[in-house]
Amino acid sequence: MARSLALKVSSLGARVALCDLVAERAQATAKAISAQGGNALAFVADVGNETETARAISETLSQWQKIDVLMNVAGSYGKALRKTHETPVEEWDHVFSSNVKGTFLTAKHIIPHMAAAGGGCIVNFASNAGRTVSPLLGCSYTAAKTAVIGITRHLSREYAASGIRVNTIAPGPVDGERVNELLSPNATIGDLEAAIPLGRLANNDEIIDVAIFLASDAARYMTGAILDVSGGLVLA
Repeated sequence: MARSLALKVSSLGARVALCDLVAERAQATAKAISAQGGNALAFVADVGNETETARAISETLSQWQKIDVLMNVAGSYGKALRKTHETPVEEWDHVFSSNVKGTFLTAKHIIPHMAAAGGGCIVNFASNAGRTVSPLLGCSYTAAKTAVIGITRHLSREYAASGIRVNTIAPGPVDGERVNELLSPNATIGDLEAAIPLGRLANNDEIIDVAIFLASDAARYMTGAILDVSGGLVLA
């Protein structure tokens, strides 16, 4: 998802700064952006680590002088179908570090520069789990994605006067290897699709297009919004 999003926004003319835990993955995405005529910076950084996150943001600002849009796509998860009482504390901390602490830290270090520049836009990625629950990914994921929604609401109110819009997209299950790997041996894609009113999983572009909308001027009067893109799995 993150790679596809980076390539799409680059194709629309944006310069893209990438943060990834895996150097090879970040560099490969940056090369792909360059190959299509775009401009990208690649950083090896854990967004749950303040030093690494601040460094990546500082170096981006040094190169490009401003950051107009922040998209918080990073988000780990634990073992599928793990019961809450069986969840190791280390797993809980890991899930919260990337999803919640990462969302906080990137905002903490980017918002002052956005405010000084007269405004900007933040798009956070939550999940249908944060709108209901996640039986598949457990309590840690449900709680972390709910926290992302809470951060969105708070930041949108706190920084609206600074011209900073903050919204969240809450995707449902997306077709791909990740979902296949997470499903238990007794569950199938068909079982998951049966729970979705539109009868299928999303594809990457259907999530990416909404994220780009939130970052665009088309959404200029939207802040604090939670957009469900779940095929009707979550009903407003």
